[in-house]
Amino acid sequence: MENDLKKVIQKAIDLNVQRMSPTRARKFSENPARALYDLTGDYPWWTGDNKALDYGTIVHTYAENGTLDDLPEETLERVKSKRGGLLSWTNEAVKVGQSLSEYFDNIKGEKIYEQELTISNDDGSRFHGFADVINDDDGDVSVYDIKTLQSMEFDKWIQHEWAPDSLEQYIKQIAFYALVLGTEKATLVFIKKSDKTPFIHEYTLSQGELKQAQLDVWDEMKSALEIARGHGNPAAINDGSEWAYHYFGGKI
Repeated sequence: MENDLKKVIQKAIDLNVQRMSPTRARKFSENPARALYDLTGDYPWWTGDNKALDYGTIVHTYAENGTLDDLPEETLERVKSKRGGLLSWTNEAVKVGQSLSEYFDNIKGEKIYEQELTISNDDGSRFHGFADVINDDDGDVSVYDIKTLQSMEFDKWIQHEWAPDSLEQYIKQIAFYALVLGTEKATLVFIKKSDKTPFIHEYTLSQGELKQAQLDVWDEMKSALEIARGHGNPAAINDGSEWAYHYFGGKI
């Protein structure tokens, strides 16, 4: 697999990448070689089951005042048991999504859900991403991004101030959305994965935090785009992933 890196680099160059998102840029910042394998489809970044993805799809669907009938057909099939009923964790995801729906219903203004936002780079390429919720209150625009947290992780943050490991990347992601929208109002909406106590925690970025994150995410996306186009030598990092197991021959 290690010997295939040159081939993967060439495949990435042949793709002539013209778009980059904060999410993909994060992968390149964490592990450039692994991100290239993911970009070309030679080895996906995530190799687990679909539970986390399906959970998030349900949460977002209900947050947007949807129902199970609005889920993609393949998602609905996966969240059903062999007897046709819903898997136990599906009911939790529904409850979490409903709590978010109530939260956004209480915010004054017109909501736009799952909106793609794009902006041009100097070379004509495009930076893009999908904002979960954009709210327009008579011209006063704010952006929100939904993040679900496991109960233990949520409690550690609230009770002991142990912030999630991914908080920095979440901040960069929503900072990009705010940049495209031209607003300084950006809030990460964290919700606890629980069917009994789906607490919500708002994390609103300060102006200083927002400006710095916008500079950081712009640089991160530009750097990722350069690597995807074959400039530089993409480092391969032994990050303990399934990809790394195969790439480094099972050695840490």
